[in-house]
Amino acid sequence: MSTSIPPEVNKFLEKTPGSKKLFEEASRYFPGGVNSAIQFFKPYPVYIAKGYGSKVWDIDGNEYIDFCMAYGAMTAGHRNPAIIEAIRKQVEEKGTLLGAPTPEALSLAKELRKRIPVLEMLRFTNSGGEATMYAVRLARAVTKRDKVIKMEGAYHGAHDYLLISDKPRKYALMGSQHVPASIPDSEGTPEAVAKLTLVAHFNDLDCIEYLLKKHENEIAAIVTEPIQTNSGVILPEVGYLKELRRLADYYAVLLIFDEVKTGFNAAPSVAYQLYGVEPDLITLGKVVGGGTPLAAFGGKEEYMEEITPVGRVVHYGTYNANPLSVAAGLACITKVFTEDTHRRMTKLSAKLARGLKEVAQDAGLT
Repeated sequence: MSTSIPPEVNKFLEKTPGSKKLFEEASRYFPGGVNSAIQFFKPYPVYIAKGYGSKVWDIDGNEYIDFCMAYGAMTAGHRNPAIIEAIRKQVEEKGTLLGAPTPEALSLAKELRKRIPVLEMLRFTNSGGEATMYAVRLARAVTKRDKVIKMEGAYHGAHDYLLISDKPRKYALMGSQHVPASIPDSEGTPEAVAKLTLVAHFNDLDCIEYLLKKHENEIAAIVTEPIQTNSGVILPEVGYLKELRRLADYYAVLLIFDEVKTGFNAAPSVAYQLYGVEPDLITLGKVVGGGTPLAAFGGKEEYMEEITPVGRVVHYGTYNANPLSVAAGLACITKVFTEDTHRRMTKLSAKLARGLKEVAQDAGLT
């Protein structure tokens, strides 16, 4: 068996000795040398020194076009001037954390509700994972039911509620072709918790209705992205989301759209508006924070008023709506992600897609 190193890997090793050295040192402090498993890849991750616009530079001085953009959180670009100025002003004139409500948080909430009508009320939190966790908790409280349906291959955060069948690694346990099994993605997830999360196929209405019938009066919510990511990009089939809305209404379950990735990236506001279907609750993140830790969950007032101190669904967080993130988010939404920006993004996306198809065809991959 050949043990020769592919030329591409050799080139990578030659260009990134600094990253290799840092990774070896970091591995003595962080498990796997990183602080999020998604940052790791073999033989070692590239350590980035700085970013500007659409580019990043590693500690060895190599320049890269950043097609990742922090998984959608940095679509505005690294060191966007409008966002940097908002952060500078907040830090120098007002502070980073005040531990109390601020007028800027209200301003951002108003801007979001103006663009997303379903946000009759909302709460800010710190990450998309937190947002989906609280949305599920709220749905369970509202319906007095415990089970939820999610889609196989979809990622909604690293909490026990939804870290199920994201990337099933034990294929023999994946269940039937028609009804996937619920497979925890992490050790340490209690079996009793995993059983509360039912798994369906995106675009498979028969599978979803089968679960709704089988577990009637037990299901609190259907949690899905309107456009599924994490499994490539899967667009909803014609009429799929409208029928999903009908099923949710018929079986009296809440429909939760996770727009942490798609919000402000796939559309000028949220992706579900492209399909004319409104959820009961929605989660936001990534772009909303302008590159800082900020997310939100919200929806219809009758549901959101179940949250403390009005109701009894607990939602706490020292850094919730922290003024630094709110300042960045407000600048990002109002000064960067305008309708003109989205028109340009749409054109560039189409151009990129055409180019990728041409490259794939030239390489004989289609």
